[in-house]
Amino acid sequence: MVPIVSFIGYHNSGKTTIATEVVKKLKEKGYRVAVLKSTKEKKIFTDKPGKDSYRYREAGADAVGLFSPEELFLTFRVKKESTDLTLLSFLLFDDYDIVICEGFKEAPIPKIEVIREELESPLFEKDPNVVAVVTDSSVIVKERKVFHPEQVDEIATFIEEELIKKREEEFPDEVELFVNGRRIPMKFFLKGILKEVLLGFLKPLKGIENPLERIDVRVVKGRGRSS
Repeated sequence: MVPIVSFIGYHNSGKTTIATEVVKKLKEKGYRVAVLKSTKEKKIFTDKPGKDSYRYREAGADAVGLFSPEELFLTFRVKKESTDLTLLSFLLFDDYDIVICEGFKEAPIPKIEVIREELESPLFEKDPNVVAVVTDSSVIVKERKVFHPEQVDEIATFIEEELIKKREEEFPDEVELFVNGRRIPMKFFLKGILKEVLLGFLKPLKGIENPLERIDVRVVKGRGRSS
Protein backbone atom coordinates (compact mmCIF):
# COMPACT_ATOMS: atom_id res chain seq x y z
CA MET A 1 0.00 0.00 0.00
CA VAL A 2 1.13 3.54 -0.67
CA PRO A 3 2.05 5.33 2.59
CA ILE A 4 -0.18 8.21 3.70
CA VAL A 5 0.43 11.14 6.04
CA SER A 6 -1.86 14.08 6.71
CA PHE A 7 -1.06 17.59 7.93
CA ILE A 8 -3.70 18.70 10.41
CA GLY A 9 -4.26 21.76 12.56
CA TYR A 10 -6.66 24.54 13.38
CA HIS A 11 -7.63 27.19 10.84
CA ASN A 12 -4.73 29.48 9.80
CA SER A 13 -2.17 27.28 11.54
CA GLY A 14 -0.04 27.20 8.38
CA LYS A 15 -0.61 23.58 7.36
CA THR A 16 -0.89 24.32 3.65
CA THR A 17 2.30 26.39 3.59
CA ILE A 18 4.35 23.71 5.33
CA ALA A 19 2.80 20.80 3.43
CA THR A 20 3.47 22.56 0.11
CA GLU A 21 7.14 23.06 0.99
CA VAL A 22 7.42 19.43 2.08
CA VAL A 23 5.97 18.32 -1.27
CA LYS A 24 8.66 20.39 -3.04
CA LYS A 25 11.41 18.78 -0.97
CA LEU A 26 10.14 15.26 -1.59
CA LYS A 27 9.93 15.97 -5.32
CA GLU A 28 13.54 17.20 -5.23
CA LYS A 29 14.45 13.83 -3.73
CA GLY A 30 12.91 12.14 -6.77
CA TYR A 31 9.72 10.79 -5.23
CA ARG A 32 6.33 10.63 -6.92
CA VAL A 33 3.98 12.60 -4.65
CA ALA A 34 0.18 12.71 -4.68
CA VAL A 35 -1.84 15.25 -2.69
CA LEU A 36 -5.34 14.85 -1.27
CA LYS A 37 -6.93 17.82 0.50
CA SER A 38 -10.10 17.76 2.56
CA THR A 39 -12.58 20.62 2.16
CA LYS A 40 -15.99 21.49 3.58
CA GLU A 41 -17.06 23.05 0.30
CA LYS A 42 -19.65 21.20 -1.76
CA LYS A 43 -19.79 20.75 -5.54
CA ILE A 44 -16.18 21.87 -5.96
CA PHE A 45 -16.06 20.49 -9.50
CA THR A 46 -15.92 23.65 -11.63
CA ASP A 47 -18.16 22.46 -14.42
CA LYS A 48 -20.49 24.61 -16.50
CA PRO A 49 -24.08 23.90 -17.55
CA GLY A 50 -24.24 22.77 -21.14
CA LYS A 51 -20.78 21.16 -21.16
CA ASP A 52 -20.64 17.45 -21.95
CA SER A 53 -19.15 16.55 -18.57
CA TYR A 54 -21.89 18.55 -16.83
CA ARG A 55 -24.55 16.65 -18.74
CA TYR A 56 -23.03 13.34 -17.69
CA ARG A 57 -23.08 14.39 -14.03
CA GLU A 58 -26.65 15.60 -14.30
CA ALA A 59 -27.52 12.23 -15.81
CA GLY A 60 -26.41 10.64 -12.54
CA ALA A 61 -22.92 9.38 -13.37
CA ASP A 62 -21.03 8.45 -10.20
CA ALA A 63 -17.67 9.36 -11.72
CA VAL A 64 -16.72 11.71 -14.55
CA GLY A 65 -13.28 12.23 -16.04
CA LEU A 66 -11.85 14.92 -18.29
CA PHE A 67 -8.79 13.86 -20.27
CA SER A 68 -6.61 16.39 -22.07
CA PRO A 69 -3.18 16.09 -23.73
CA GLU A 70 -1.57 17.39 -20.51
CA GLU A 71 -3.73 16.29 -17.57
CA LEU A 72 -6.55 14.12 -16.30
CA PHE A 73 -9.27 15.44 -13.99
CA LEU A 74 -11.52 12.96 -12.17
CA THR A 75 -14.51 13.61 -9.95
CA PHE A 76 -16.35 11.00 -7.88
CA ARG A 77 -19.52 11.05 -5.83
CA VAL A 78 -18.65 9.90 -2.31
CA LYS A 79 -20.36 9.48 1.04
CA LYS A 80 -18.25 10.93 3.82
CA GLU A 81 -19.12 8.20 6.28
CA SER A 82 -17.96 5.50 3.85
CA THR A 83 -14.81 7.17 2.54
CA ASP A 84 -11.75 5.08 3.41
CA LEU A 85 -8.54 7.02 2.76
CA THR A 86 -6.43 3.88 2.69
CA LEU A 87 -8.67 2.24 0.10
CA LEU A 88 -8.97 5.47 -1.88
CA SER A 89 -5.20 5.90 -1.99
CA PHE A 90 -4.78 2.26 -3.00
CA LEU A 91 -7.18 2.66 -5.93
CA LEU A 92 -5.97 6.04 -7.17
CA PHE A 93 -2.38 6.50 -6.03
CA ASP A 94 -0.82 3.05 -5.64
CA ASP A 95 1.91 3.85 -8.17
CA TYR A 96 3.02 6.89 -6.15
CA ASP A 97 5.62 6.87 -3.38
CA ILE A 98 3.64 8.94 -0.86
CA VAL A 99 0.24 10.58 -0.48
CA ILE A 100 0.35 13.92 1.36
CA CYS A 101 -3.04 14.84 2.78
CA GLU A 102 -4.36 17.97 4.43
CA GLY A 103 -7.19 17.66 6.90
CA PHE A 104 -8.95 14.37 7.63
CA LYS A 105 -8.63 14.85 11.39
CA GLU A 106 -10.79 11.81 12.14
CA ALA A 107 -9.04 9.41 9.78
CA PRO A 108 -6.95 6.61 11.37
CA ILE A 109 -3.78 7.51 9.46
CA PRO A 110 -0.40 9.02 10.46
CA LYS A 111 -0.72 12.77 11.01
CA ILE A 112 1.55 15.76 11.53
CA GLU A 113 -0.07 18.54 13.55
CA VAL A 114 0.84 22.15 12.83
CA ILE A 115 0.52 24.53 15.81
CA ARG A 116 1.35 28.22 15.49
CA GLU A 117 0.17 29.39 18.90
CA GLU A 118 -0.59 27.92 22.28
CA LEU A 119 -4.00 26.26 22.38
CA GLU A 120 -6.04 24.86 25.25
CA SER A 121 -6.40 21.49 23.59
CA PRO A 122 -3.89 20.56 20.89
CA LEU A 123 -5.18 17.80 18.67
CA PHE A 124 -2.29 15.46 19.42
CA GLU A 125 -3.40 15.16 23.07
CA LYS A 126 -6.41 13.10 22.00
CA ASP A 127 -5.12 11.54 18.78
CA PRO A 128 -2.55 8.72 19.01
CA ASN A 129 -2.16 8.86 15.22
CA VAL A 130 -0.30 12.18 15.43
CA VAL A 131 3.32 11.14 14.89
CA ALA A 132 4.91 14.60 14.84
CA VAL A 133 4.19 18.21 15.72
CA VAL A 134 5.34 21.35 13.90
CA THR A 135 5.32 24.43 16.11
CA ASP A 136 7.11 27.65 17.02
CA SER A 137 5.19 28.03 20.28
CA SER A 138 6.07 26.86 23.78
CA VAL A 139 3.44 24.12 23.79
CA ILE A 140 4.70 21.02 25.61
CA VAL A 141 4.85 17.97 23.35
CA LYS A 142 5.56 14.52 24.70
CA GLU A 143 6.39 11.28 22.88
CA ARG A 144 6.26 12.90 19.45
CA LYS A 145 8.84 14.24 17.09
CA VAL A 146 8.87 18.06 17.22
CA PHE A 147 9.90 20.37 14.38
CA HIS A 148 10.10 24.12 13.94
CA PRO A 149 8.12 25.48 10.94
CA GLU A 150 11.40 26.39 9.22
CA GLN A 151 12.69 22.80 9.43
CA VAL A 152 11.09 21.75 6.16
CA ASP A 153 14.09 19.63 5.13
CA GLU A 154 13.93 17.73 8.41
CA ILE A 155 10.17 17.16 8.09
CA ALA A 156 10.60 15.81 4.57
CA THR A 157 13.41 13.50 5.75
CA PHE A 158 11.20 12.31 8.63
CA ILE A 159 8.44 11.36 6.17
CA GLU A 160 11.01 9.69 3.92
CA GLU A 161 12.56 7.62 6.71
CA GLU A 162 9.41 6.77 8.68
CA LEU A 163 6.95 6.18 5.86
CA ILE A 164 8.39 5.92 2.34
CA LYS A 165 11.41 3.72 3.07
CA LYS A 166 9.52 1.54 5.53
CA ARG A 167 7.08 0.61 2.79
CA GLU A 168 9.56 -1.97 1.51
CA GLU A 169 9.96 -3.41 5.02
CA GLU A 170 6.20 -3.82 5.44
CA PHE A 171 5.69 -5.26 1.96
CA PRO A 172 8.70 -7.54 1.31
CA ASP A 173 7.10 -8.98 -1.86
CA GLU A 174 7.11 -5.56 -3.52
CA VAL A 175 7.63 -5.81 -7.28
CA GLU A 176 9.49 -3.03 -9.05
CA LEU A 177 10.14 -2.52 -12.74
CA PHE A 178 13.09 -0.50 -14.03
CA VAL A 179 13.54 0.51 -17.69
CA ASN A 180 16.79 2.22 -18.69
CA GLY A 181 17.57 2.61 -14.99
CA ARG A 182 14.33 4.46 -14.25
CA ARG A 183 11.64 3.07 -11.95
CA ILE A 184 8.36 2.56 -13.79
CA PRO A 185 5.25 3.02 -11.60
CA MET A 186 2.79 0.12 -11.70
CA LYS A 187 -0.63 -0.46 -10.22
CA PHE A 188 -0.88 -3.04 -7.45
CA PHE A 189 -2.70 -5.63 -9.58
CA LEU A 190 -0.09 -5.33 -12.35
CA LYS A 191 2.67 -6.02 -9.84
CA GLY A 192 0.80 -9.15 -8.80
CA ILE A 193 0.43 -10.32 -12.39
CA LEU A 194 4.14 -9.76 -13.13
CA LYS A 195 5.13 -11.61 -9.97
CA GLU A 196 2.96 -14.64 -10.76
CA VAL A 197 4.20 -14.79 -14.37
CA LEU A 198 7.84 -14.79 -13.25
CA LEU A 199 7.25 -17.40 -10.55
CA GLY A 200 5.36 -19.60 -13.01
CA PHE A 201 8.22 -19.34 -15.49
CA LEU A 202 10.84 -20.27 -12.87
CA LYS A 203 9.09 -23.27 -11.28
CA PRO A 204 9.98 -25.85 -13.98
CA LEU A 205 13.60 -24.67 -14.26
CA LYS A 206 16.40 -26.67 -12.64
CA GLY A 207 18.89 -25.12 -10.28
CA ILE A 208 16.41 -22.76 -8.65
CA GLU A 209 17.00 -22.57 -4.91
CA ASN A 210 14.07 -22.32 -2.53
CA PRO A 211 12.83 -20.22 -0.97
CA LEU A 212 13.03 -17.51 -3.62
CA GLU A 213 14.01 -14.28 -1.89
CA ARG A 214 14.76 -12.08 -4.87
CA ILE A 215 14.43 -12.26 -8.65
CA ASP A 216 16.36 -9.94 -10.97
CA VAL A 217 15.61 -10.05 -14.69
CA ARG A 218 17.76 -8.17 -17.18
CA VAL A 219 16.64 -7.68 -20.78
CA VAL A 220 18.95 -5.85 -23.21
CA LYS A 221 17.46 -4.90 -26.53
CA GLY A 222 19.64 -6.13 -29.36
CA ARG A 223 21.39 -3.64 -31.60
CA GLY A 224 21.89 -3.84 -35.32
CA ARG A 225 19.23 -6.48 -35.80
CA SER A 226 16.65 -6.13 -38.46
CA SER A 227 13.03 -6.39 -37.35
